[in-house]
Amino acid sequence: MRGFLFSDMDIRGVHIRLDKSMQTLLQQHDYPPAVSSLLSQLFIASALLSANLKLQGRLSVQVRGDGPLEYAMAECRLEQPGTLEPLSLKGLARHAPDVSDDLDLHALLGKGQLVITIEPDEGQRYQGIVGLDRETLAECLEGYFYQSEQLPTHLQLAMGGNQAAGFMVQRLPTRVSDEEQADEDWELIHALVTTLTPAELLALPAEQVLHRLFHEHDLQVFAERPVRYQCDCSRERSAHAIVALGQAEVEEVLQELERVVIDCQFCNSQYAFDKVDCHMLFSPGSASKGEQEILH
Repeated sequence: MRGFLFSDMDIRGVHIRLDKSMQTLLQQHDYPPAVSSLLSQLFIASALLSANLKLQGRLSVQVRGDGPLEYAMAECRLEQPGTLEPLSLKGLARHAPDVSDDLDLHALLGKGQLVITIEPDEGQRYQGIVGLDRETLAECLEGYFYQSEQLPTHLQLAMGGNQAAGFMVQRLPTRVSDEEQADEDWELIHALVTTLTPAELLALPAEQVLHRLFHEHDLQVFAERPVRYQCDCSRERSAHAIVALGQAEVEEVLQELERVVIDCQFCNSQYAFDKVDCHMLFSPGSASKGEQEILH
């Protein structure tokens, strides 16, 4: 992922490629093509929207509705703001068994909503909700920015084969006194970015995309930031979830099933705890050596 800023305009942008991460995500689930396509777009969008956040925490982009697709979401985890630490992505979808391959956004979701949630590790949680009242997810996201933050935005989300890429430019709150000039700057840049085709976005590296569009403009291009697929499930987090259920409920499960199994819906990993494991979790002093033994 590579961010950039126009030196003489109040406009910023981001270019991203997610080929390997997207393949990893989609290989873990058997989604219909229409669901895979929309989930891929959410995956790209969550990374694009996270690029300019100056916080440590999570940003998620979710769609939900009353159609064959109940919901789909992608989440981006940010570490150590101001550094080049990787962005970590994960996502999932839940859908009816009879989703056909050619459904568009509205046929998939019916009457739906777009939900963007920002959860800093420290600070207040923010959530924005808008209706899915435009033709594509990219257009709905553009509408969200204009409605909630009054920031004109252009997004492109492209998928093809094993490739996935995204591009975003956004007008910032103007720093200049000439509002008319700022409007003209945005109209010019917006006209340029609309000439970028999905095929070009998928085929060209960031340097060529930026040169193709903005070779007549002075850009400040930032260092490339890695993006990866990474699920944050673990045996330790599963153990905490078991303890949170309470000993009485866990013992009921053990009487029937002999073990407690925690499934991660994101990556399909399983964490199994037998009777001995669970007994150690609820024993006094389980946070010491006994707990460490069952977690490894």
